[in-house]
Amino acid sequence: MKNHILFVGILGVFSLWAGCTGGDNGPLSPIDDESNISDSGESAKSSSSAKSKSSSSGKVNSSADDSDSTDVVHKEIYKEKKRPDSTLSYPSSGIFCWDENCDARNSSSSSAASSSSEEIVIGQSSESNVPPTVNGNSMTDNRDGKTYKLQNVGGKLWMAQDLNHEMSNSMCFDKSNANCEKYGRLYTFGAAQKACPTGWKLPNRNEAQSILNASDYPWSYSGRCKEGDCDFTGKMGFHWIDTKPQDGDKNFDSNKGDKFAVIIVEKEPGYAGDDTQKFFQVDEKAKHFSVRCVQE
Repeated sequence: MKNHILFVGILGVFSLWAGCTGGDNGPLSPIDDESNISDSGESAKSSSSAKSKSSSSGKVNSSADDSDSTDVVHKEIYKEKKRPDSTLSYPSSGIFCWDENCDARNSSSSSAASSSSEEIVIGQSSESNVPPTVNGNSMTDNRDGKTYKLQNVGGKLWMAQDLNHEMSNSMCFDKSNANCEKYGRLYTFGAAQKACPTGWKLPNRNEAQSILNASDYPWSYSGRCKEGDCDFTGKMGFHWIDTKPQDGDKNFDSNKGDKFAVIIVEKEPGYAGDDTQKFFQVDEKAKHFSVRCVQE
């Protein structure tokens, strides 16, 4: 009798164990590594779906066979794989958030950051504002690397050679690059006002008078150009200065108005003869003349 009761007890325990572990879809079936839920939102969604699925499945099976005294309940636990094109359930500005409120809290700071980043301007350095390098009686224009001789006149440093910095509204005498190397470039008055390097400028009337009085100042008889027509090479020189025309300047009476400015005219001594060798003259701003810069 005792052996019979023991056998029945063992059989009952075995039956209970078999019922708990007897199928892949059983309620205690383990989930493999691939079925781990990626975040709390999907876990909640899977749990909710599982409950709905098990409830529906159990209801259908119990009504399908009323004669069966045992209800068969199927329960499924499953995960949803996110598709690459899936979207969040709430709008996002791109901030990584765990909830909807997070996105709202950070939207203002995100907009500010985006706005500021769009306003970043990367500047480019320009050599136009780099001053020249002065070494004794020579100057190197760092805009183009050209070097000029210098001379001290009236306590100021002057270029003792004509400027040869290429820019708009400038040209070579007789359209020859060799003349640019020898005589420098020729500039309209507007270009001449911008041609000198940083820290240097066109001379004013008093500064120009000081070099007209300097017998040892080296002049360059480099010619002039009007509408492409150049002449007087080796006989005369013409240089722009920055001053207002005044009575006593050559052609002052005939050349009046905004179209005119002042130049220095230097005649080669043999060519001048008995005429004045150096003087101020009012001439057209549109003509091309030479430039000598003085240190500010």
